Amino acid sequence: MTVPQQNESTGPLAGVTVVDISTVVMGPYATQILGDFGADVIRIEPPFDTARTSPANTGRNPGMAPLYMQVNRNKRSVALNLKDPEGLADLFAILADADVLVTNMRAGALSRLGLDYDAVHERFPHLIYAHAQGFAPGSSQGNRPAYDEVIQAVSGLVSLQDRAGDSLQFMPTFIADKTAALYLLNGILAALYHQQRTGEGQHVALAMADAMIAVNLVEHMAGDVFVPAAGDVGNPLSLTGAHAAMRTKDGGAIAAVPYTNEAVRKLLIGAGLDEDAADPAWDSPTIDRPVFTAGIEKVLAHSTNKTTAEWEDYLTANDMPYGVVVDIADLPQDPYVQEMGLITEMEHPTEGTIRVIANPLHFSQTPTGFYRHAERAGTSTDEVLNSVRTNA
Repeated sequence: MTVPQQNESTGPLAGVTVVDISTVVMGPYATQILGDFGADVIRIEPPFDTARTSPANTGRNPGMAPLYMQVNRNKRSVALNLKDPEGLADLFAILADADVLVTNMRAGALSRLGLDYDAVHERFPHLIYAHAQGFAPGSSQGNRPAYDEVIQAVSGLVSLQDRAGDSLQFMPTFIADKTAALYLLNGILAALYHQQRTGEGQHVALAMADAMIAVNLVEHMAGDVFVPAAGDVGNPLSLTGAHAAMRTKDGGAIAAVPYTNEAVRKLLIGAGLDEDAADPAWDSPTIDRPVFTAGIEKVLAHSTNKTTAEWEDYLTANDMPYGVVVDIADLPQDPYVQEMGLITEMEHPTEGTIRVIANPLHFSQTPTGFYRHAERAGTSTDEVLNSVRTNA
């Protein structure tokens, strides 16, 4: 279904101006959500943004790679060279009436441009200065560049993959970039609340490594929560081969991960393993980890006794959480995705018909919207600069 874009923002941040000088995924993903929430996001484009020409994402036209388009809607694109004094002066003119500045340049580069927090705060004390980079500035690692995979490594995520499957494979998604983006977004929203009450700006700082370490340790610090340690690190079920979806008779797969002995018993019955299900071990509310894992492994080995539909019927009848494994290529046609309007088709002014991922949050009074397509580099330069020069 093709839907029209809205003419103006209706979200809860309407009236907020965000200046985005971040690049690639982490910063732009956070600012895109601010745009979805109604903020006027002015994206300051560098002379070259790798996200626009990502070799892994071929678009219809140069500079409009899918990766770029997925994190830069609801923004106005302004082309400025911040290494040029005139470009920097234009940025300062834009910041004069802005509420938030977002950047993921390393601290050293910002200082060389005269865009470090102290310099910007002195000129614009009302401004929220949101800065994210791989490692915390001022730390022993603060000057190091970082990609998503680097942060996966230092945050323990690659180690978890190795513990679980004897593999150093990276997660096949930009998990660190997007997780850090959501942390950064929350920090900006909290700072906006403070700014609204006091008129004060502040420095919101985030290191990707810190964010991912915090996220990974929620369940995986485990026994190390206690001093001295009460057990090993890691969530045991997550780190076994039993932590997997079930293959089905018709070649599909379904996820029905049990977290209680009673749930394992039900799955054993579903897999036709009635004798194993009769084991009195499943009567206990206390989990014996080796027995528990062995039971799940038996289910996985015999799950092809039912088709996907038969497993769905069985799990539904037993009120067990489950999800049919959906190929990522099939998501646009998935009935739930279509029901919720999570992926819709829209007409882009230069790129033709495109698929758009909706913002998953719903506000009853101030709905999110789609009111500006990802623009070609510099599309809104004249519009924005003419406005700030007129108001100067």
